[in-house]
Amino acid sequence: MGPVSEPERNVSRDASILVVGNVLATIADIITPIAILRLTGKAEVASLSGLLLIYNTMALLLLAGFHQSVMFFLPGRPIEERAAIARKVVWLLIVLGGVGAAILVVLGAYATPLIASLDLFEEAPTDLSPLMFLLLFPLGDLPARILPNLAVVERRPRTAATYGVFRSLTVSISTLLPIALGYSPSVVAMSMSAVALGQLAFVAVVMRNCYADCPRVPSPVTTKELVQFGLPLGATDMVASLNNRFDQLLVIASFPAHTYAVYRAGAYQIPVVTRIPYLVATALAPSLVEAFREGRARDAIDAWKGSIGKVSLLVVPVTLVFFVGAEAFIELLGGKAYLDAVPVFRWYTLLSILRVAAFGTVIVAAGKPKYVLHAALQSFSFNVLLSVPLLLIVGFVGPAMGTALAFFPIAVVYTRYISKASGIPLRDIFPLGAYLRVVLVASLGAAAGWAFVLWTDFGPWIELLSVAGIVLGSFAVLGTVTRTISAEDWAFATAKLRRKRG
Repeated sequence: MGPVSEPERNVSRDASILVVGNVLATIADIITPIAILRLTGKAEVASLSGLLLIYNTMALLLLAGFHQSVMFFLPGRPIEERAAIARKVVWLLIVLGGVGAAILVVLGAYATPLIASLDLFEEAPTDLSPLMFLLLFPLGDLPARILPNLAVVERRPRTAATYGVFRSLTVSISTLLPIALGYSPSVVAMSMSAVALGQLAFVAVVMRNCYADCPRVPSPVTTKELVQFGLPLGATDMVASLNNRFDQLLVIASFPAHTYAVYRAGAYQIPVVTRIPYLVATALAPSLVEAFREGRARDAIDAWKGSIGKVSLLVVPVTLVFFVGAEAFIELLGGKAYLDAVPVFRWYTLLSILRVAAFGTVIVAAGKPKYVLHAALQSFSFNVLLSVPLLLIVGFVGPAMGTALAFFPIAVVYTRYISKASGIPLRDIFPLGAYLRVVLVASLGAAAGWAFVLWTDFGPWIELLSVAGIVLGSFAVLGTVTRTISAEDWAFATAKLRRKRG
């Protein structure tokens, strides 16, 4: 393998900074759900989970793809034009935050009575009334959604990482403090609304740091152009959000609060690992945009495929640790009262093993956002067609099964659209052989870890740590022996450690 080019070094550096920042931010994200499960009853768990589920779904609808548009419109422009476009997008998102506030008030007032009127079950449904107290949150949260993409475009990955830590800590503290003091989910929602002020301040600081010395010029991109480009992305985000959360929305409308609380515990996303493909794609996106603009589609696809191979080396074995040690992890997360969530969690970890690439990033970089919308609509259809029947046949685990199984046709659909957008043959798009090789090597260690779980009876801490040692240790050895993990991979992974020692 030849020497690594400077652009590749920059992408790797940016990606590693984003991942490290995400690790720091995730410390709070790990503590928060555990504290919610441990400190509150299932009714409060369901209410708080429902609040975040509904808000995040609504937020993606309102963002309208504007936060992603900076990745396409800013690269290659003079800094004064980048500043003008960024300011326009921020103001648009503030206005949309006001719309979001009104929607939250309406949902808080009428969502729970509407579910109760369906009379699907005898016990109390999830209480969504705290949504009306969250009304200020979108005013700060929506404009701040631009920051990770903006910081990457301006080659400030540390700013993106810092904001991730800031958002995670402030949201977690605003959630945990009222819970620890014994307050209701409504007070938690009020506390989160206060965080909006800090988010707006962070946006102002970043904009000033990036563009303080830039002369003010009219935006070269009109609002109409932003809408035309962003609307397909926004619709895509909305459909993708429904696709990712459809199972939870289905459960929240079909089962009482305590059942949804158990399902939500199982639908826990493994910290950091599930975000890595998207963080790497974010760091890679500016390079992909430039490559496609210069007619180097093959180079763009090759760079994306290379990133998938590297991401798989981390995502697959780490996720298999949680797949094998699911019982121990759920017991540590919420206690024995939530062990019924284990099957749901295992289906979610299977999905995480499959998600090693951000397909939409390539299509957007190629300038074909409408293709992403088409792919997302087809993906949502697959999810619905599988999840609804499985809910009726299997019960509350059914939606998780449907979500995971739907990924297979979804991956085919996205790969086909990448081929269409890039002009590269379908067979050359996804590095299936390299990915399956990683899965095979990692599965050998997972089998040994599974045998350990079946033949021993230790507490959850010892069990989970032992499984991690077996699975990851086996993968490190076997991966090196089979050259699935190259010397270059080890050199990159240990580079920071060597620099600290030096």
